[in-house]
Amino acid sequence: MKKFIGKAGALLLALTLTAAGFAGCGKAEAAGTAGVKKVTVAVAPGFFPITYADDNGEAQGYDVEVFKAVDELLADYEFVYEIADKETMNVGVQTGTYQAGINSLFKTEARLETYYMPENNMGYTPVGIIQRTDENLTGLAQAYDEGKQVSPTSAAGGIRFVLQDWNEANPDKQIEFELNTEFSYANLFASIQSGEYDYAVDLIPVFNLQKAETVEGLYISDPIDVVPTFPIVNKNETELGDAINEALKTLKDNGTLSKLSVDAFGYDVFDISK
Repeated sequence: MKKFIGKAGALLLALTLTAAGFAGCGKAEAAGTAGVKKVTVAVAPGFFPITYADDNGEAQGYDVEVFKAVDELLADYEFVYEIADKETMNVGVQTGTYQAGINSLFKTEARLETYYMPENNMGYTPVGIIQRTDENLTGLAQAYDEGKQVSPTSAAGGIRFVLQDWNEANPDKQIEFELNTEFSYANLFASIQSGEYDYAVDLIPVFNLQKAETVEGLYISDPIDVVPTFPIVNKNETELGDAINEALKTLKDNGTLSKLSVDAFGYDVFDISK
């Protein structure tokens, strides 16, 4: 014989089941996010294709894609991205407003004193030779052999390491260069355009971002070298920094970073670094 429940009983049963359902759902959601730490990553824009903001103001670029891949490997963390100018990023990561920052950053003594920077790099920024259109320099050996004069480079940037590494590896072909503490790209371009210097070694993305009139009569060669780049992490976030470091190694070993490089630059910067 079928048993029937009265309207009051049915309503009570429905409410009970609904409440149980919500309670179960809440437990599942809590279990899924329990212990997950939110990490705010500052992204300094204006450096296409490495870090930039799209038309909606969202962070994009190679460094962002790398961090998204890192995030996928770190179950205990959830990364969110916030656009910030470079100075705001630097100060924010130092003070803890942001836990990490990305912007094609090189390792320098000042940064190592201020931030946690992982051992494993997240990528490489390609370097080329800026020269007048009547020149055809394809490498530093040719520049040395032809007696070309290199323009002063920034005392604070990473390009000096490219030249220093060259000199260490080529003691018989030393390239003499000056470090400029008041470096500006306007002066660098003008010094080559005027013929004061023959060429400069610099980042390909930086040159490609210039207005046509700024670099009139100049071009940059294909990559001759690369500079390793790293995220910066707040000094107190050593556990996060260590996790990012291990994730970067995994992503390099499994080929993810190479794939992201090809997507961003059209070639694998990791091949150039070998």
